[in-house]
Amino acid sequence: MRSRVVLIAIFLLALGATFLLKKPHSLRSGDAWSFRDHFSRLEHLTDSLNSVLADTLEIRTAYVEEGGTLGALLYSTGIEGNTYLNCCGVLIDSLGWTSVHVGDTLEAFYSRDSLVKVRARPRNRRGYYSIEFDGTSEPVDWYWVSEDQYTRLRSVILVVNTSVWASIASSGVPSDLTPSGLIVTERDSVREIAYIKGLENELSNRLFVYDIDFYYDVQPGDSVWVLFEETRYPGSSETVFKRIIAAKYNFALGGMTEAIPFFHQPDSLAPDGTALILDYYHRDGASLRTMFLKMPVPFGRISSPYSDSRMHPVLGYSRAHRGIDYAAPMGTEIYAVGDGVITVRGVRGGYGNMVRVRHANGYETGYGHMSSYAQNQEIGSYVRQGDVIGYIGSTGLSTGPHVHFEMKRNGSYVNPATEILPPANPLLEEDLDSFMLQLPILESTWSRMAGTDIPVFRNEGTDSDST
Repeated sequence: MRSRVVLIAIFLLALGATFLLKKPHSLRSGDAWSFRDHFSRLEHLTDSLNSVLADTLEIRTAYVEEGGTLGALLYSTGIEGNTYLNCCGVLIDSLGWTSVHVGDTLEAFYSRDSLVKVRARPRNRRGYYSIEFDGTSEPVDWYWVSEDQYTRLRSVILVVNTSVWASIASSGVPSDLTPSGLIVTERDSVREIAYIKGLENELSNRLFVYDIDFYYDVQPGDSVWVLFEETRYPGSSETVFKRIIAAKYNFALGGMTEAIPFFHQPDSLAPDGTALILDYYHRDGASLRTMFLKMPVPFGRISSPYSDSRMHPVLGYSRAHRGIDYAAPMGTEIYAVGDGVITVRGVRGGYGNMVRVRHANGYETGYGHMSSYAQNQEIGSYVRQGDVIGYIGSTGLSTGPHVHFEMKRNGSYVNPATEILPPANPLLEEDLDSFMLQLPILESTWSRMAGTDIPVFRNEGTDSDST
């Protein structure tokens, strides 16, 4: 490592001397400076320096294969003895890399056969763990290095021919999704599908889930105008979908629905200091969503409905079933159906692992038989509609993986399937005034980004028009 530093210093000094000590050319006489010759010499010096460094630095790389372990990774890169034990201790205990997965990578850097650095790259994270050595088996430093990233805003116009998915695939995926701009490897293909799925899910399962039936309502010729954020990773030259900022769905047969963003303070249940939240509204300030989702598992199957008398599958006698059971594969995500505060998070008798959430307007929901809970939540945590709060399991009095979902209003059980769900709170007073002031600014900026006037919903006379 010291030899590398010395060589780089010599190189920089030589480069500086080339420009500082060179006799300046006269403006009236003498030959012109031969830039090509100097550049050629600089390339030769750089090649020589790289050759020296290549001779002193060796990088050994190993990948996790099916059934692979952290120990196998370290051994395959030549790390043994006390160095091996120290690496395991740092990676597992200090850095928290407790398990490896297929595709994880480990790089060991050697300088003249002496280990100087270890880098561990988890496949599903953006960055790497780094451990540094100084010629002995004892590490001198270790840390996590995050990959550089930035957020960018992009506008696209999707024209539907067969489906929203197909329109995103044809004109919504960025040209720099992959380093080459092409879908070549299996990783490229997986990332393309993830990008399309992320954008489609935001449109169909979040923003327009209450306004558009994406199975029956979508017709050829429909257009979708989307303003959204992406995360760009310059180091790996990759791009991922982040979130939608605003969207408009313009029906070919007439009519339009809009999702206009507004940052505001959450409801009164949120603890003091809670950050501003992003919600979406119609042009008049009415919320796009109802107070609750219809079910906590989007694709769950009803295995047992709400009933005043049901034969219990475990206890063997009839009793009331004050909730709905949704069956789904073990580990499926369970979502909070509405904004609220967690009041129960633990084992509760026959419910097994359970979470209860208190909502506004006297409502409370419960979720039982979970296999495990979502991370970074506890009693008192404020959750948003659609946040993951746990995972499908079969704990407590249960005969198979499902979630028992129940709802109370003012302390009394109600049937979630027949309860008339109130709309989420609209914008009022100062919030509505701010929303109306921001709307034309948003649409003007959006039009400039799109390169054309975006459609605007009109209440009077026609359903849509242009700015």
